[in-house]
Amino acid sequence: MTLLIDVGNSAIKWAQAAAEGQLHDPQRALHRGVADIASRLVDRWRGKVLPGAMVVACNVAGDDVVAAVEQAARTLALGAVRWVRAQPRFDGPVSLVNGYRDPQQLGADRWHGMLGACYLAPSPALVVVNAGTATTVDCIEAKSDSNPRDARFVGGFIVPGVRLMLESLARETAGLPAATGAASSFPDNTDAAIITGVLDAQAGLVHQVWRRFGARLNATPYVVLTGGSAAAVCARLSIEPATIEHNLVLRGLALRAQFD
Repeated sequence: MTLLIDVGNSAIKWAQAAAEGQLHDPQRALHRGVADIASRLVDRWRGKVLPGAMVVACNVAGDDVVAAVEQAARTLALGAVRWVRAQPRFDGPVSLVNGYRDPQQLGADRWHGMLGACYLAPSPALVVVNAGTATTVDCIEAKSDSNPRDARFVGGFIVPGVRLMLESLARETAGLPAATGAASSFPDNTDAAIITGVLDAQAGLVHQVWRRFGARLNATPYVVLTGGSAAAVCARLSIEPATIEHNLVLRGLALRAQFD
């Protein structure tokens, strides 16, 4: 078994992957604002991850979280952590070309999420939405009509995620609350107005990208959402086909562990 670790902006996600790539028991733990991350990871991993296990990880957080992950791995006598980044190209069960001007500048979470999406939802056109601390919307097109698994990332978008939008309104305004509750069609109170506005802003970006990408391709892109706010954003979409796939980054890391 290989331990796969996705260090995000707010949380660490992990799962073990069998030789054939299936994810076993995905878990998560917050690291944002949390002390003694290494010992918390040791407590969560002890008895579940065998000594000597291979470890493949990606990171978009700070060096302190990287150090905590590596300390936990050493404490449990795991293998050295292999930190992977975005690549110019991946070739495996799917092939994906990185269309960024500087491929290394692309966030590791975005790259591996796209790999996971290409593997789970092969289509001539994909819009991959990762609705986490930041929301990213990335466009993938097939390089040939005959093989949707031979694809190219053509570009994407980054905006503050749902929680960051809510926090910024509560922090930077004098009269608006830290909103809670559900979205509605026509909000009649401030909390609902904020929640609905934020979710519809997220969904509006997805709709705009989906329409623009569809016009470029003269085809209907398939939308795949992942991340902690995926369900809330998906509920505000009027797009078909659109689906939620959890742990796309971990699934992309499983491909790297198997074929790279």
